[in-house]
Amino acid sequence: MSAETTTSNNTPISGHVTIVFTSDWGVSTGVGQAGRTHSTIERGSNGHPVVRGTVITGVLREQAMLAAKALDGPDEKSPKKWTNFALWLFGQDPDGKQGSVPHPRHVLFTDATPASSIPVHDTVSLSIDPTTGTARDQFLRFTERAAAGILTGTFTLIDEAGAEISDRTTIEAARFLLGVAGLMVQGIGSGRSGGDGECTVLVSGEALAACHERSTSKFVAYASDQSQALRRSLKKLAASFTEVVVNELPGPRQGGVQHRVGTVGGSDADRSGGHHLILDLTLNSPIVSYEVPFSNEIRSLDFLRGTVLLPWLHRLVSSKKQEGNKAVITNAVTGGHLFVSDALPVIEGIEGLPVPLTLKTDKTSDSPITLYGDFSENKGKIPVRDGYVFFDPKEGDSEGPSTDAQGWYGKPPLRGRQTTAINHETGAASKGQLVLVEALPEGMCMRAHVWVSDELWKAASVSALLNEPREARLGSRKLTGTFGSATCTLRNETNDEREARSRFGNAGSTQPVGTASTSANGTAPGESAPASSPESTEVVSLWFKSDVIARSDMLGPGGTTDDLVRAFEREGIDLGPIKAVSIRHRRVDSWSPADNGPRSSRLAIQAGSMIRVRVSVADRAKLLALAPFGIGELTAQGYGRFAVDHPLLERKSLTVTKATRQDFMSSADTQGGEGK
Repeated sequence: MSAETTTSNNTPISGHVTIVFTSDWGVSTGVGQAGRTHSTIERGSNGHPVVRGTVITGVLREQAMLAAKALDGPDEKSPKKWTNFALWLFGQDPDGKQGSVPHPRHVLFTDATPASSIPVHDTVSLSIDPTTGTARDQFLRFTERAAAGILTGTFTLIDEAGAEISDRTTIEAARFLLGVAGLMVQGIGSGRSGGDGECTVLVSGEALAACHERSTSKFVAYASDQSQALRRSLKKLAASFTEVVVNELPGPRQGGVQHRVGTVGGSDADRSGGHHLILDLTLNSPIVSYEVPFSNEIRSLDFLRGTVLLPWLHRLVSSKKQEGNKAVITNAVTGGHLFVSDALPVIEGIEGLPVPLTLKTDKTSDSPITLYGDFSENKGKIPVRDGYVFFDPKEGDSEGPSTDAQGWYGKPPLRGRQTTAINHETGAASKGQLVLVEALPEGMCMRAHVWVSDELWKAASVSALLNEPREARLGSRKLTGTFGSATCTLRNETNDEREARSRFGNAGSTQPVGTASTSANGTAPGESAPASSPESTEVVSLWFKSDVIARSDMLGPGGTTDDLVRAFEREGIDLGPIKAVSIRHRRVDSWSPADNGPRSSRLAIQAGSMIRVRVSVADRAKLLALAPFGIGELTAQGYGRFAVDHPLLERKSLTVTKATRQDFMSSADTQGGEGK
């Protein structure tokens, strides 16, 4: 038996989970469909019934704790090695004492999906009045149920940094404990008191032989045969767990997170050189990009903050560190050697940019639609306050309006799912724990910009990390198995992307060389700027493509125009007279795993804000150099990015296609669940 196997997409896994249902079953969503059914069951993006990874985690955790206590024995004074190992696997909530922190989870279950098509049907039930013994009025219910069948999934052991664990002893101990726990499970899903959800859960190191039969009796026989084989395998495996081996099993940590990003005081990187890279993402599952929670609703932003990407990138470069260069890698973030932008949505290879607040549109929203620039003849139009614009300028484009669509406008459709916590004592839903989780949909394409210093490039052999797709777990609820999976590929810039960065300061959209439009300094693309004296000035447009955190002079929340001006002054740039301001603000909240609580709220200038200023020629060059890194605080995490004199801002009107859900999906996955 190998200690580690891989799936078809080369994702390392630690074992397989097979669920054989021998009765009708269903994991309820808690919601119904008007005019059809009162309670629907969980379905995957393809419409087939699934058992969520969170459900598998819950049922196996309950039984694993019981099995661990039995393995430790009744002696209260003896070490609870198996119990501690179970707590290490599944995590542990804080005990409520001052300074207590949660123990992180180290086992991750994927959703279990049907090995073959499983039909879904409706069942009818009613409530009986205990006094009369007859049916109660208005209590007829229609409930979705899936037929008997087989579902398969996987589990992976991860460390606190999110990397897969390859230690053979730890993996085999997890297979043993989870295998025993699985055999103790008798039912999954709702309606178990009425006989629904009867199943056999088989946790093994290797994928089990497929069962192509479709009758319930064949499923029962298959479950019996595989259970017997698994029991024999577990007995052999149990013999290898000597007292010495058990004593070496990991347990809950007592302290901080293992993976650290270094300390303040690392050597500052030289930003005049370095390597500008692109990080392409395809979401394999819904991802929750943390926003301010609202009551029982977990909302998601429509982009991924650099705050989410930076830890994963730092772990990636840390995996390739060389002897003698550890300090550069350890202090990559605090020393300014690694920067990453927010990941923004992509349509047909074009990166979206937050709609500038100066754009307007008509009251109608039919596709195609016209976006109007900030010109006097466009007064009276309706301001556009959210969404993204995907600007696709045509070769030979002119300043005038075009009848052809030159890109898209819209925002990614969030996917919503209800979930509830389960009371482990009663097996029923916990009161007051029903939540709605919103997430970016699976199949969505996104893009972020990365900068690596020359020192980090050499120390971490970053060139060896390029062009290789890797799985990442990102966002909130990433350890549930249902959310947080993405395929990330780090690559060099294309020529067009490099040109856009040099001309506009890391803009997501490009302007083809040789077009008829001119830049803000009056030069045509590809031409050099006219000679100017150092004292000459020009009007420059700054379009912020990410939120900006600019502290006040009293180190308060900030966010005013004066705070923004002071932030640029600290970078040696005098913005001069401000000609126009279009600014909105956003509350920024985040969660601290170390403190097990929310961090202090920040007030940020919202992405899409824009200002026009008059600067010297020298300061304009400084703005172009600063744009890929950002202004203000937390710039390494993607805050403060902006574009300089983007050609979109100089257009009086722009015709675009209104983006649909399919436009945001990769070509490999245009299906999907419910959109919002």
